[in-house]
Amino acid sequence: MYVNGDFNMALTLSVVMALNGNRDSAKTVNRALGRRLAHFRKQRGYSQQELARRVGAVQVVISDYERGKLRLSAEMALRFATALDLPIQELLQTTKPFSVDAAPKPSRRLLRRLERIERLPRRKQEALLTTIDAFLGNATGKAAS
Repeated sequence: MYVNGDFNMALTLSVVMALNGNRDSAKTVNRALGRRLAHFRKQRGYSQQELARRVGAVQVVISDYERGKLRLSAEMALRFATALDLPIQELLQTTKPFSVDAAPKPSRRLLRRLERIERLPRRKQEALLTTIDAFLGNATGKAAS
């Protein structure tokens, strides 16, 4: 069985937390991981519902992770890192403070519209995107790429 470094880190986290007899320490780690998870989810403009869809869970589970009510397993850490397009080390690093200059996030309204466009048939998507490109080209005075 192939085991990569990301899986080893998540597995190590699970083993350390399982072996740690101090429940208060485990709760603190769970809350810190939950805060990081919520931070990265919001930074990417995802709702809890959208993140749940991406990891194959339900919204209430995402809420429980973010509030530190659930312990993050190795499998879920990998799912979250993949869904958030984030190195797993970044997600699991609970002692590292958040970066101050976070990337600007797109508006939720725009993201919802993009999701609706993705659900359209391919021909309708292309027609809509052609119209948007023409509009943007006219608005900026040059052709959109």
